[in-house]
Amino acid sequence: MKNYLQGNTGYWSRGYFAPNVDAPVFRFYGRILKPDFGISGRNHETLLDFGCGQAAAVNFFHVQGFDAFGVDISKVDIETALIRYPHLDQHLAIIDPTPRVEDTFFSRQFDVVTAIQCLYYLSPADLKTRIQTLYNCLKSGGVFYATMMSTQTKYFGYSTKTDDGMRKVTMQNKRYSLDDYYVNFTESEKDLVDKFSLFQPKHVGHYSAQFRSDEGLCHHFTFVEVKE
Repeated sequence: MKNYLQGNTGYWSRGYFAPNVDAPVFRFYGRILKPDFGISGRNHETLLDFGCGQAAAVNFFHVQGFDAFGVDISKVDIETALIRYPHLDQHLAIIDPTPRVEDTFFSRQFDVVTAIQCLYYLSPADLKTRIQTLYNCLKSGGVFYATMMSTQTKYFGYSTKTDDGMRKVTMQNKRYSLDDYYVNFTESEKDLVDKFSLFQPKHVGHYSAQFRSDEGLCHHFTFVEVKE
């Protein structure tokens, strides 16, 4: 496994406490997925949440009526999800951190694929491979929603570039210690569109938050795309 993947996999193997669905999930559902595409879950549309963590978003979409699935590299988070949502037992899976062109998920294609706050942990080369596999698992006309951490995020100022196009973040405060932690930051909307060039863009946006003065701003671009 590549060095940056080892570092990021080790970080996420600790687990990430996330018992509730975040705003980027339900706002995408209510502001874009339903009004723009008429996809509400009533027709039991299939949905994959890539990088699902403890599966709060998978359960959110399940409640709306979707046939919802989730995958993640974190064994501890998937185990937590299975305890919290036993009804999703056959809908969650642990995947290998290394993307491969031949990767498939649950032997099916999906009407919707979401990848929220996860794809920027892949190098430019690996991101390209992963986007191809997510493109492949979408049905024609399917909707893809992704978020990417931007260079406006405070972490960027604590990072140094590595040979594989990643940036290694080194930062400490009372909440955590970041050392072996790597991010593929996105510079601009143009950079975002270029990274997801396989898809036809529909909406480009962003969101940001700052909860602690010693962490600074956390800024993400959002991209809604359609597979033609």
